Amino acid sequence: MLYKFMVSIALSVFGIGLLYSLSNWFRFSIGINADGMTPWTRIKAAFKGICGLFNKEKLSVLGRVFVQDILLQKHIKRQDRLRWIMHMLIFSAFMFLLIFHALDKIIVTPLHNRFYLMMNPWLIIAGFIVLAGLSISLYRRYILKVPRLKTSGMDLYTIIILVVIILSGLFMEITKLSSYEYYQKIWWVHIFACLFGLAYLPFSKMFHMITTPLSLLSNAVMDENSDPANIATRQVMELDACTHCNTCSQHCSVAVAYDNLGNDNILPAERMSFLKEYVANKKISAKKLSGIQQGIYLCTNCDRCTVVCPAGINLRELWFSAREELVQRKQPVDLMMTPFSYFRGLNHQRIDQEKYDLPLENVKYVLTADCDLSAKTLDAPIALNQEANEFRQAMGFSERTDTFNYCFSCENCSTVCPVVVNYADPQQSLDLLPHQIIRSVALGLKDLATGSKMLWNCLTCYQCQEHCPQGVKVTDIFNKLKTVSVEDHK
Repeated sequence: MLYKFMVSIALSVFGIGLLYSLSNWFRFSIGINADGMTPWTRIKAAFKGICGLFNKEKLSVLGRVFVQDILLQKHIKRQDRLRWIMHMLIFSAFMFLLIFHALDKIIVTPLHNRFYLMMNPWLIIAGFIVLAGLSISLYRRYILKVPRLKTSGMDLYTIIILVVIILSGLFMEITKLSSYEYYQKIWWVHIFACLFGLAYLPFSKMFHMITTPLSLLSNAVMDENSDPANIATRQVMELDACTHCNTCSQHCSVAVAYDNLGNDNILPAERMSFLKEYVANKKISAKKLSGIQQGIYLCTNCDRCTVVCPAGINLRELWFSAREELVQRKQPVDLMMTPFSYFRGLNHQRIDQEKYDLPLENVKYVLTADCDLSAKTLDAPIALNQEANEFRQAMGFSERTDTFNYCFSCENCSTVCPVVVNYADPQQSLDLLPHQIIRSVALGLKDLATGSKMLWNCLTCYQCQEHCPQGVKVTDIFNKLKTVSVEDHK
């Protein structure tokens, strides 16, 4: 009676947790493309997408991914052989135990009705195989100390639950013929641990046993042209598919900044943990939000994380969606001072034009509102004071920015600039042209140089710098001017 009650409770909690997690995939979203979409709209889109998989080409792709990436886990084998061995030991032995032990009354007992009267050596072997895999996991975390691999509480809970299940199962099998009394006591410990693990599964890291295969399969048949509703659903699902394995953090091109700044959110794997909280609308402190902003805007969109992710998560698209949502929610960030500004520009066609321009205009206004010279029509000579001289000297401290002294206004930089070419009347639209900004620096006119629209419209393409016959580091000077302006407004 107690056993059936415990099983009912565990299955109920598991079912509720599973339904809750599935509902989150359709209720929550990352980014702005899912605005206005109801959960029912996304459920219908998912059903339509699943029905569209029943063709020879897509079924072939799904079959290949299932065998190579899910069963054989080729991504992990290619990246880290020791970790692949760990996964295969745990995965294969647990599948064996599930079929021949957890489901024994359905599969094994009909074949051998005296199964419970004997000790099954295969179950013992499978238990030791799982323990070997868990030992490798502990070795990697606490002895080998894989760089940037962080252990969370959920990681420890998962390991502890698995260890208790396996050890109690081993002792139970070993004492099956020697002491029925001890066997019964250990049996209850084993059953409780198994049922607790089952109930905890939808709320834990172990949920990736379901979501990671779904992520691999969905990303194999989806691309950027797929239904936006399905993309929104997939991105929320990918948060559950993340195993916190640290592979993305090991390959991240800006992870070295973490070693210097100490901000965990610079690491892609840690950002995934934050996004789960953010998407679920949990209350996030200003300090934590500032940390995630620094991490997410330092990303260079190199796509290394996406390529190496063993769960098949499209991380670059995830970062794009998350950053755009932060921008649209008017979270304070120096947008034009980040690598993301360039990537955002490349993808501007994917964003509503009004939504694309608004945050940029807001930042420009904050940084240039007090630049009086750039807003006036100058009919009278400008007096060069001590402040202008100090600004000119400050710009000369760097070996690269000091090159403004070499400029003789040949206008070559303005001629090759793609921003200037984009306007019929660039002087009217941009305030100053590139060569005029350089001359403003030479004269010490900080207000005029930093207030120019041209400075803030710069694409950082380095065309001007590459074509300058005098070797003036035009783009580097522009970057320095932006930095000076932002620091003045902090």
